[in-house]
Amino acid sequence: MPFIVNSSPGPGLRFEPSETLADAKAALGWAAGLERRGMRLIRIRDTETGSIFDEKGLREEIKRLQSAV
Repeated sequence: MPFIVNSSPGPGLRFEPSETLADAKAALGWAAGLERRGMRLIRIRDTETGSIFDEKGLREEIKRLQSAV
């Protein structure tokens, strides 16, 4: 399921376009990179369900899904 990662730049930082990634772990990696570059308000949308997560929320969702299997 594809994930779209968006963010909002901090003051004085350039805007970075959203990125579409194939899985949740790749989306988390991209979000971590954005955070290191000073982006804020990072949101990750699951295009299959329409759910929107922050990094912590997506990590919790991954754990929940893994424990359900």
